[in-house]
Amino acid sequence: MEEYLVECWNCGATYNAMEAVLCNHPNPTTICPYCLKCFCGAGEEARNRFYRECPQALRERRERAISHRNQRLGDMLVQAGKITPEALSEAVEKQAFMRKPLGEILVMMGALTLEELSLFLVDQKLVESIDLSLFQLDQQLLDRLGAAFCVVHRMIPIELYRLADGEILRFAVQCVEDIPAIKRSRAMEDFVLIPYLSSPEHFNMLFKEIVERARDQKG
Repeated sequence: MEEYLVECWNCGATYNAMEAVLCNHPNPTTICPYCLKCFCGAGEEARNRFYRECPQALRERRERAISHRNQRLGDMLVQAGKITPEALSEAVEKQAFMRKPLGEILVMMGALTLEELSLFLVDQKLVESIDLSLFQLDQQLLDRLGAAFCVVHRMIPIELYRLADGEILRFAVQCVEDIPAIKRSRAMEDFVLIPYLSSPEHFNMLFKEIVERARDQKG
């Protein structure tokens, strides 16, 4: 097998990227077999150099992974009558240079609303994965939602921003089954929700901080 030796940006170990597993992020990169960090956490310059210098076979494997995930979500949205085939084609073209999931690009295009996307992803169990090791807790957002609420519902708030549809809340959970109870909560009525799935390891690291904050607030 062809070799493409790279140095991990996180742990500094050298590994053959041609044999490495790709991550599940919207624009996947290889995962270091030693520290299990993907290249998505590296700076933009390092990521660009990684793929600029990599063998064609690795580029093609990455493109197939993106295409497969996009086709699954895109085809289901078209079949459900949520978007048109033309909108899907345009979104796929835009994703080639935008570092965002296909669903969010469709929302930015106005092809469907965030609420429609969120409900569809949950119903079809197509919730995107997220690497929480790249994030720190937003203390202001945590205080607004309430640390105790997040502990009870086992959720980690990631980001809150405003679009025409209202306030958009991105949050992470460990399993899809946790999402319906969060969406039914009266505390979430004013938000359009975008859920993500996290690995137990990274979820638990941030969740411990939320538990400690909830205890401090209670005391």
